Amino acid sequence: MKSIYKYSLLLLMALTIGALWSSCTKDDSGKPFISYVRVTNPSSADSLLSGASLGQMLAIMGNNLGSTNQVWFNDQKAQLISTYVTNGTVLVRVPSTLPLNITNKLKLVFANGSDLEYNFAVDVNKPTISYVNCEYINDGDSLLIYGNYFFGDTSSIKVAFTGSNKTLVSAKLLSVTSDAVRLTVKVPTGTVPGPITVTNLYGKAVSGLWFRDNRNIILDFDNMSGSNGQGVSNGALWHPAQGDWNRATSSASGIQSINGNYLYNPFGAPGYGAWSWNEVWTGNQPAQELDSLKNIPQEAFTNPGGYNLKFEVSTIGSLAGAYINIWIGNSIGSVSSRGPGSNLYEWQPNIDTKGKWQTVTIPWNQFNAYAVPTGSFVYNSNGYDISIVMQGGNHVAVQAFAIDNVRVVPNN
Repeated sequence: MKSIYKYSLLLLMALTIGALWSSCTKDDSGKPFISYVRVTNPSSADSLLSGASLGQMLAIMGNNLGSTNQVWFNDQKAQLISTYVTNGTVLVRVPSTLPLNITNKLKLVFANGSDLEYNFAVDVNKPTISYVNCEYINDGDSLLIYGNYFFGDTSSIKVAFTGSNKTLVSAKLLSVTSDAVRLTVKVPTGTVPGPITVTNLYGKAVSGLWFRDNRNIILDFDNMSGSNGQGVSNGALWHPAQGDWNRATSSASGIQSINGNYLYNPFGAPGYGAWSWNEVWTGNQPAQELDSLKNIPQEAFTNPGGYNLKFEVSTIGSLAGAYINIWIGNSIGSVSSRGPGSNLYEWQPNIDTKGKWQTVTIPWNQFNAYAVPTGSFVYNSNGYDISIVMQGGNHVAVQAFAIDNVRVVPNN
């Protein structure tokens, strides 16, 4: 295979030399110049390039190039093979090493010490942001940002968050992984809801997600009508009502507040038993605790593929094996059963956050699909009834879990 490749290169060189000899022999003793750069594949020889990717093989076409002994792309020196250098052609591969000083120049250095520059860019993918471990992190805590092409080090990569006056607030970059797919930053003081920006030498990424996303929050557990973080007895919020063991709080043991109250569900050791019945959050529309359900945007019903259901969860112990059955609709009285197997969404979490908070994302079109056949969940500007019940045939090791910031937000 190597011999075939070498033969193809030599054939291309011979053809190039012949063409240049017939048309440019009068300039053979003159000043070197570059006419254009192209790919080496003879079938694509008419593809002229103004830039190339890392590691790409190129043919630099011109005249009086025979004394070339160095080729540079930006600040990176290419490996040059003398047999690939002729008067009219220099065959060379773009270095695979990332440039640190970007000049967007190709430079040839000749035996007499002179050089020749040519406008030519090396294409390096700009960074991309996919998701973060938790969209709600307190100021001063560490945030993991996942994506790709985070090329650089802690001095060349800049991360910023939206500030209170809508300008960017710089964050301290703590680390970047060697495969350039994850950053760890310290959330700066003064961060408010908005996108995250990552900038390096090769471009800028602005996240589609919002950090501390406060758009379309449908449950925040901050507006309780009763005492002890619960609803009033015999009220429209059926559970948690006064006397239930779960409640809204900001200070349960082992779970830090990230945005006011969260819904806390304690079980203790050895965990949650098979077929136990846990009314996590259930009620109908008159309940003030459910008033924010009307924040589900109408577009989430006309374009469900464009939205996600998101929330933060924190666990003490593992939720693996759990079934958390979620129903939202216009009449809770029409639901014959709110346990497994009924016409509702079953969330089967396989997570153990070890007391940390983590963002959960459920595509809204998947969540919404359970109610489409019956029409039990259509847009209603007045709001909805809701039932979240934990029940299933598995013993679950979780000793406590918390939920906060339930929201329906765009997925771009």
